[in-house]
Amino acid sequence: MYTFADVMTYLHGINISREDKKSVGRQLIFEAENENKAKVLNRLEHLSTLAYDWDGYGAMPISNTVIDNLKKVVDLSQDEDWEAWMISPETHGALGLQSKKHTSSISIGAYEFSYYSFTSENEIGENNIPFTAPTLLNIMRKIA
Repeated sequence: MYTFADVMTYLHGINISREDKKSVGRQLIFEAENENKAKVLNRLEHLSTLAYDWDGYGAMPISNTVIDNLKKVVDLSQDEDWEAWMISPETHGALGLQSKKHTSSISIGAYEFSYYSFTSENEIGENNIPFTAPTLLNIMRKIA
């Protein structure tokens, strides 16, 4: 793994400002140390660009509040918290998290979220939970 100093040495030869070099160096180190979180943030950046009718059937763009909500969860989380989850847009402007391991999903809106999980041992779910980043992160960990 590269250190911040290694990255900065490499960037020294590139013709950009000192602040830009520091910013790029920090981002590269973050991505190397937090591969899953970096993928989530990149995915959120892409999803934030979806315009009205992104699916060809009148889908709404993803709400900036929803994007910001999930970024708050990313900030609180550990990299391994994202290993089991895929992120997809929902046609009503929300985001969905789907488990890669079993039948579990979370729908995240601007002010609340809902979840459902079905495993061989258990079936649980709850609707209209007021959004807080710690609460959502706890549910992600519980049903991952």
